[in-house]
Amino acid sequence: MSDVGRWFQKYLLQFVVLAIVIASMYALYPNFHVETSIERIMPLGVVAAGLAVTMIAGEFDLSIASMAAFSGALTIWLSPIGLIPALLIAIVVGTLLGMVQGWAIARLGISSLVFTIGTLILFRGLTWVVTSGVSIRVSDVKSTDVFRVDILKFLSPLSLTGIVIFILLGIFLAYTRWGREIYALGGARNEAIAAGVRYKRGMMVAFGISGGLGAVGGGMTSALNGSASPTAFGSLLLGALAVVLVGGISLSGGRGTMVNVFLGFAIIAILSAGLAGMGAKAFVAELFTGVLLLVVLLFDYLIRTLSERDRKKRLKKVAISTA
Repeated sequence: MSDVGRWFQKYLLQFVVLAIVIASMYALYPNFHVETSIERIMPLGVVAAGLAVTMIAGEFDLSIASMAAFSGALTIWLSPIGLIPALLIAIVVGTLLGMVQGWAIARLGISSLVFTIGTLILFRGLTWVVTSGVSIRVSDVKSTDVFRVDILKFLSPLSLTGIVIFILLGIFLAYTRWGREIYALGGARNEAIAAGVRYKRGMMVAFGISGGLGAVGGGMTSALNGSASPTAFGSLLLGALAVVLVGGISLSGGRGTMVNVFLGFAIIAILSAGLAGMGAKAFVAELFTGVLLLVVLLFDYLIRTLSERDRKKRLKKVAISTA
C-alpha cells in the first residue's frame, strides 16, 4: 500500500463520519455552507489542539477553558495599549502559566487531573478579578476591525490563525525532538524516561502549548467581539473534549495527530452549525454530538480490536512457520 493509501486508511473513520455529516447537512439544510460553519467556531478548534497535546502526553488540562476566559479578559483589560499588543501579552502570559503548570505537575508527581482542577478554579477567579465581576468592553469599537478583515477574500484573521496553528503544531509534533518526546511520554512513559527523555521538559512543553493555545482562542474571540465576561467559555472544555475524542485522540496517550484534531473539529463544527441553521435548540446539538461521540468511540474500539486480533494471528502464523 502506498504512503497516501496508508494515510487515508489511518483517518478513514473520521473521513467517513465527516462525509456523512456534510451530506446530511446539505440534504436537510440547502443554505448550508461548510466554510461558514468552520469559521464560526474556530476558537474551539484552537483550544482543542492545545488540549490534544496534553492528552498525547498522557495528561489532561482541565484548566484550558478557564485560561481562555482569563486571557480574553486580560486582552480587553489591556486594550487601551492596543488590541494586538494586548493579545500578544495575554498569549505570552497564558503560555508561561501553562509551563508553570507542567513544571509543577512533573515536580510534585501529582495527577494533572487533580492539579488542573485547582488551576481551573484559580484562573476563573483571576478572570473575575480582572473584570471586577462584570462584562468589560473595549473603549474604541473600531479597534476590533483589524480582526474582521478578509484575507484572500474568504479567510478571516481568526480562521487563518487556526489553520496556521494546526499546520505548525502538526509539524512540531511529528518532526521535532520535543514533539517526539511528548509522544514517547504519553505512549510508554517509564521506558521513555529510562531512555533519557526529560519528563519535566516534556510536561512544560505540552502544558505551555495548551496554555498558549487556550490564550489564543480566548484572546482572539474577545478581541473580535470587543468584550469579555467572567462567565465566558463555560462549555468550551466539553466541546474541546468532544472534538479530540471524535477526531481519534487517545485518552491513554501517545496516539493521534493534528489531522485527527482538525477532522474532529470539522465534524463537530459542521454538525453544530447545521443544526443551529435549521433552528434546532442548543440541547439538540449537544444531544447529537453526544450520540456521534459514542458511535465514533465504539467504531474506533471495534477497529482497534479487530486490528489487534489480526496482528496476533499473523504473529502466531510466523511463530508456527519458524518453529
